Amino acid sequence: MLLPNVRKLVSALRERSRQVRVNNKKIDEVVDQFINRSALNGEPVTLLTQWCVSKDFEKRYEEQGGFFATKAEQRLFAREIPEVAKLFTENGLAINWIITYNRSYLDSGRISPEVEWAYKSMIDQLAKPLVSEGWLVIMDWEDDVLGARPEPDQEVLSAIKNFVPEGALTLEVERHSAWARDEAGLTQSDEELQRDVFYQIACEAGEGKLLLGNSLLGEFLLIPLEVPERYDFFTLKAPKFKEWIISVVKPYPWRV
Repeated sequence: MLLPNVRKLVSALRERSRQVRVNNKKIDEVVDQFINRSALNGEPVTLLTQWCVSKDFEKRYEEQGGFFATKAEQRLFAREIPEVAKLFTENGLAINWIITYNRSYLDSGRISPEVEWAYKSMIDQLAKPLVSEGWLVIMDWEDDVLGARPEPDQEVLSAIKNFVPEGALTLEVERHSAWARDEAGLTQSDEELQRDVFYQIACEAGEGKLLLGNSLLGEFLLIPLEVPERYDFFTLKAPKFKEWIISVVKPYPWRV
């Protein structure tokens, strides 16, 4: 049985999820039980949001002549994150919300240190009022949490077609190729793009296993800044990974 305040909270989260996106991923029952368990134990609920530091930021930096926050980035910190936080606190639950900057798994997807620093500085400034309240923290995934660059799951990398159906692989190669050429401005051969996709999938499989099975962050709910489908390959070694997703903020705030 859920506590009355938890029942009220998860109902509000589900309503928000429906408003964020048509046919959004439904919130699973495991979320209810995790929040209820946290409430019973008097523990804060840990929320994780991964912020991909993407290659197409270099193109945006060049076009904008620096970084100027999009309306969606401003809205995220001025309205959306505070609104979600309030749903928890007004129902008597404390939160620890962690945002991690995540670099690309791929050499081809990594941006220059100068552009990375400029983008992070802009986001840090937007987040500063919330960070000062003590419940939001921003960290670098590699530098502050892992202490290393993420590595691929070797079993998936060596036999990827045993884990991912051919049709799904083809679709992912097409999606990545369109992004690499049209948005990131990369010039790569079809073979290079396919190799990158296979490597990225293996890295996502490894990260899913790390986050769900032996996370340095403990148990958490994932509030993504991308559509939940982008986490499909995290389930290759952690089949229940997506059950922990609550999609309650609008995706892709960085898109100009």
